[in-house]
Amino acid sequence: MSTFIMDRNDTDLAASARIKASEVQLAPNLIMGFATNTDEASVRIFAKSIRRIYSQQECHIAIITNRFEPYFAELAEDGVQFIPTSNNYSNQTRAVSKVINRAALWSLRAFRSILERAAPEIASSYPTLLETWHHPHFVRWFAYERFLDLNRHYNQVMLSDVKDVVFQGRIFDYSDPDLVCLCDQGLTYGEANWDTMWYREAYGEEELKKIAGRSPICIGTMIGPHHGILSIVRELKDEFAQRPFGRIEQAVFNHMILNGSLKTSFKVLPNVTGPIATLCGDKIQLNFVTNEGFILRAGDNSIVPAVHMYDRHAALNDVVKATFGI
Repeated sequence: MSTFIMDRNDTDLAASARIKASEVQLAPNLIMGFATNTDEASVRIFAKSIRRIYSQQECHIAIITNRFEPYFAELAEDGVQFIPTSNNYSNQTRAVSKVINRAALWSLRAFRSILERAAPEIASSYPTLLETWHHPHFVRWFAYERFLDLNRHYNQVMLSDVKDVVFQGRIFDYSDPDLVCLCDQGLTYGEANWDTMWYREAYGEEELKKIAGRSPICIGTMIGPHHGILSIVRELKDEFAQRPFGRIEQAVFNHMILNGSLKTSFKVLPNVTGPIATLCGDKIQLNFVTNEGFILRAGDNSIVPAVHMYDRHAALNDVVKATFGI
């Protein structure tokens, strides 16, 4: 029987490899969401469900918001970072304010190329004003880009709606080291649903006919390596900065995907059987049951790592709230 003996150099190399592997494993992941005008219960469920699964060392939580709430101090003890945004949009924003801010934004956008040469300081204020005044669905991408550009030490990143997402399992076990994972909704363009209506309003009936039978992708949840998420965030930010009004965010996102203008490499995860379930319709909701506070797939009683839009369904919403003592 022969015995393999490592010399000193081999031992040093092996030790170095173990240290490097450990360093890679220690790189934290990040789950980030944008939450202006979001109720306390939704924020607590979002944060507490993540922390039930991941320690502070494994996964950072960043919530971008526009004002301080007293309960933030409690969540901060669990490692939740609250990042400021200047956004002040709300359902109570008056019509006169919308007219004024749109006039200002359109003017800055129209003359931006001239201002970039003659008055670059003024031109650079356009993204800031857009983030301050526009709807949160659009401006969150400006805030995401700012944070991810300054914080590049993360391994995997998930961008998630805060209002209606609950975590039940180790979601990063299903992410891809190279590609951004997007989520199919299990719906069909051309049938009667919100996505069909939004796409028709944004691009017209003829454009809708070109994608009939295709399934819309959800913009509310995505997961992938830091560089991939930052890349897709920048693409969306640039698109919304160029054409900020008159279209629903979800329709724009799908138009970019379906017409091949999205350059970031991605793959699509299936609904129901995938790691992120998007309960965007009653028929889809029928694929799930509850047991002992968890939302399970009805087919095999398996736990879904992340559930999106649980609050659209009263029975599921009650179970989730009860699970977290709300």
